[in-house]
Amino acid sequence: MMDTLATIVTADLVRHEGYKEEVYLDSVGEKTFGIGHLVTPKDDEWVKPVGASVSSDRIADAFRGDLRTAYFVAYGIFDDLANRPMEVQRVLINMAFNLGGPRLRKFKKMIAAYEAEDYTTMADEMQDSKWFRQVGSRGRELVARIRKLGE
Repeated sequence: MMDTLATIVTADLVRHEGYKEEVYLDSVGEKTFGIGHLVTPKDDEWVKPVGASVSSDRIADAFRGDLRTAYFVAYGIFDDLANRPMEVQRVLINMAFNLGGPRLRKFKKMIAAYEAEDYTTMADEMQDSKWFRQVGSRGRELVARIRKLGE
């Protein structure tokens, strides 16, 4: 991870996901904590009730793992991502963090536009999605970042 990019992406994700030192239910009713960490059966928090406290060290550890996964997902799906503008990397890592690999791979037309370096169409395809309609200001911000590259 590039330090500058990691710092920017971290700030974006904290702003978009929030930061909660407790187990809570996300927008679709899934147990979550910290910076958007989805609780799985592998997590100690799996058996904790909603409202249970989570330490800042545990949140930092979970976030590091989730961010590492988002990098691997984004750089795995998008060929040559490391050579694209930082804004593109920033947006796609954010989307990988939010969506995960299986759902991000479904953005076939967006991926094709990325491969063609057609950022206007890429932004259009991001906007024309269920994801965009669900994430509110996050989606508008990420689409605007890509659209600006197409100008």
